[in-house]
Amino acid sequence: MKKPSTFARIRALTSLQQIVFNQMLIERMLPNYQLFSEISEQGDYKVLHHANELIWQRVYNSKFKIDINLQQEKVEQQIPQQAESDSIGLYAAIDAGMALVANLSLLAKDNEFKNKEVTLPSLLSQATIERLLITTAEVEHSQEALQHPHMMWEIETQNEFLDEVEKINKFDKAKCQQLRKLAKQEGVTNLGIEIESSDMTAE
Repeated sequence: MKKPSTFARIRALTSLQQIVFNQMLIERMLPNYQLFSEISEQGDYKVLHHANELIWQRVYNSKFKIDINLQQEKVEQQIPQQAESDSIGLYAAIDAGMALVANLSLLAKDNEFKNKEVTLPSLLSQATIERLLITTAEVEHSQEALQHPHMMWEIETQNEFLDEVEKINKFDKAKCQQLRKLAKQEGVTNLGIEIESSDMTAE
């Protein structure tokens, strides 16, 4: 029997499972931001890293409080602006920041845009790859990008993450660390860029 689409599987998760799944995707996207920030001297990676850590802490400790609006504002201030010399690195950094902002918003109980934002990190991760494939002339359009091995790898990876998250109803610190390591086990970002060894260790 064919499995439901990735987006349908995400929507079927519990609220906490959705946040954890998105965090796994973000773990593979943030190093793209870090690399762009280092090369272009734009944005402060430490701000995004800190927000990422806060979300994980909130996952395994329901009593842990986060000022969601403040963290979103801080992250948004570090998202680079589009420029005339748009590069794949720029858009990968933007996508990583937007994914983090979206996942922060899912922590808010009164989020009226939740149905849309719950799949946004998944969509952004795929969009980053699609832009890479089109920019490098690997493909000509979106439909062709869906059939490219890189995109098929991304979708397969997302479904593997879903397989793991679906099994867990209670996320303690140990399980979160395991999932973070799983997210980085291939040693590359969603763009296929090698993750530095210092970024491979989940805190």
